[in-house]
Amino acid sequence: MSSAPDQPSSGVLATIGAWARQRETPEHGGMLWLGLFVGLVLLLPAATPRMGVVFWGIVLFITLLISLRFRIGPAAVVVMVVAGVAVRLVMVGASSSDALIVTVAAIERVLGGAGGPWGVGYPETIPPGAPFPYGPFALLWYLPARALPEIMEMAASTVILVLLGVRGRPVGLAIFAFAPMLTVLATDGSNDTSAGLLLLGAILVLQRSRAWGGAALAVAAAFKIYALAWLPALLWFGRLPALAGFTLASMAVWLPAFVAWGPGAFLESFSMSQRVHPQAYYSLGYALRGLGIRVDPEAIDRFRLVLAAIVAVASAAMTRSGRSAVVAGLAVYVVTLFAGWWSTFAYLAAIAPIICWHLEDWAGLGERRVRWPGDAVGGLTARVDARWPILEAPRDAA
Repeated sequence: MSSAPDQPSSGVLATIGAWARQRETPEHGGMLWLGLFVGLVLLLPAATPRMGVVFWGIVLFITLLISLRFRIGPAAVVVMVVAGVAVRLVMVGASSSDALIVTVAAIERVLGGAGGPWGVGYPETIPPGAPFPYGPFALLWYLPARALPEIMEMAASTVILVLLGVRGRPVGLAIFAFAPMLTVLATDGSNDTSAGLLLLGAILVLQRSRAWGGAALAVAAAFKIYALAWLPALLWFGRLPALAGFTLASMAVWLPAFVAWGPGAFLESFSMSQRVHPQAYYSLGYALRGLGIRVDPEAIDRFRLVLAAIVAVASAAMTRSGRSAVVAGLAVYVVTLFAGWWSTFAYLAAIAPIICWHLEDWAGLGERRVRWPGDAVGGLTARVDARWPILEAPRDAA
């Protein structure tokens, strides 16, 4: 749903937004042109692309040319959504992750009666011996598709594409549809695309309901624990209702698993997962080593935790609304996951839906969207805003 940003936008986003507003006329849509152009730039890499990628690049280019002369907003959005799904299918096998491998192994271990999913290393992983460090909701999420769990990631990616398309914000849609890492991560065996869908749902709810926002965030955290990055800001402006919703939902999801398998087993798996990466990668430690600076893994991970705690407290204290809680959580997330020894670009897939959803609002372009015939989306947005407005922090928190 659309909302005006807390503060006027500035910098690059404001410059792009001003250009798009100037180009917006009854006959032409500057944001649509920009979205198609961004998608085309993202889609065609400097390296030799796969043939299917080139085909969809040609389709986008033709769509862009047509949009310069005719008002084809809804049709162009449909093209971007279809192309985004197709490119993901084209990129199957471009990369690999063992997150879903270990998840399926954990599910089979539980179903086979061999014990709980936590506290053990699985020989199926690459390299062998990695644990299952995810919450109990991940077991339920992939249970129906455990024979081919990648289906769940592709489905989650498609749902996000459709939601962004229906909302009619072409730039955010283009980035999510065609950013190379996101097209690969939808089918490479990682689980962060599903995490991104759950997080997006939680973020949209917590902006409008304290109690239900806490509950939705608890479900997302029971999938992957890094969703807790939004908890400090939520509790700051949500207070007791947010705490109650988060606590009750957490108990509903975690308590049966802890009774059956023990909380210590989960903590052991989580601890094991922090020790399986001997080499720095995609992190502050990795960047410093690239500059020739010697980095101690334990020291930089301690630094990461201290810095994350500082950012969590500072950003929560500055949270004044559901909108600002989104940004506060993003800050904690980035620092926690990328300021240490090891990380991965896959973690960006979890926050990409949130960023792409809010991008045009942050740029001051909330009303520059593609409108479908009858503008049912605009009507629904108005009703939701009237019934569940964006939350503001309690006065005594200001």
